[in-house]
Amino acid sequence: MKILNLFFIGLLVSISSLASAQSDAEIEKMIVELHKPTKKISDSIGKLMQETKSKIETEIDSVVKENLKLRSDTLFNAFDDNAINELKQDFVFAKKYPNSLAALKLLRRHVNRFIGMNFYDTYVEVFQNFSPEIRNSEKGKEMAQNLQYFKQSKVGSTAPSFSLVDSNGKTISIDDFKGKQYVLIDFWASWCGPCREELPYIKELYKKYHQQGFEIISVAKDDKQDLWKKAIEKEQIESWRHIFTSEDNKNIIKNYNVNGIPHKVLIDKNGIIIGKWKGSGENNKHDLQQLLKSIFEAE
Repeated sequence: MKILNLFFIGLLVSISSLASAQSDAEIEKMIVELHKPTKKISDSIGKLMQETKSKIETEIDSVVKENLKLRSDTLFNAFDDNAINELKQDFVFAKKYPNSLAALKLLRRHVNRFIGMNFYDTYVEVFQNFSPEIRNSEKGKEMAQNLQYFKQSKVGSTAPSFSLVDSNGKTISIDDFKGKQYVLIDFWASWCGPCREELPYIKELYKKYHQQGFEIISVAKDDKQDLWKKAIEKEQIESWRHIFTSEDNKNIIKNYNVNGIPHKVLIDKNGIIIGKWKGSGENNKHDLQQLLKSIFEAE
């Protein structure tokens, strides 16, 4: 009888696991259907973006080229707006299925992306709505950790502290600048094309505002120090501080929630994050420039 009872208990566990798997499989199918409208839009915009990029690369006329760049920015905005609309509908969907790992997976999909930067409170609300079993699962614990990194690196938070050795062998800490300077941390790499394309623009900002209390710390996600040092020299950006992230000091990447580059963080004199930009593009450049202008040209 005891053996029989154990058999039925095992059978019930198997059936329960199968039902859960089927349920998540069904939910995943629902998610595919849910995303069809936004996917159609993103595919369409993506095609236009690629066509515009190709035209920019081959266009000789400077006026036409500038207009193409403006069109590219408009398309980027439309692409992001569509992605944000998808994120909002995913929040609603995930909240309907608090016992589903598939719904948690859906939420995790966006958490580190640019479009999710301004939705921390919503992420927390939806995550807390999941059942204790889902929150305490392996994926749930990973999500909780992601949200912690998100919280400490978002605009309005105190910048995570660090103490690292720069390219000149000198120790550098974010606390060194408190009460003195605004600091832009620029996460980049020698192999990152978009990162290096932005350096002339960054150099202009440094030249314009450095004497007024603007400092830059470049943090490289490079694999080889020699390539990193060659890039610094070639781009002529020795004027500011540089940090190479090795296996021993990669916590700065996690603590600032950096998942892709370029990634920029602006910190005020009180050590508070006041700006954050993921990715490249004219919109990000414009936002950073306007924020610095409001700080230094208003003082």
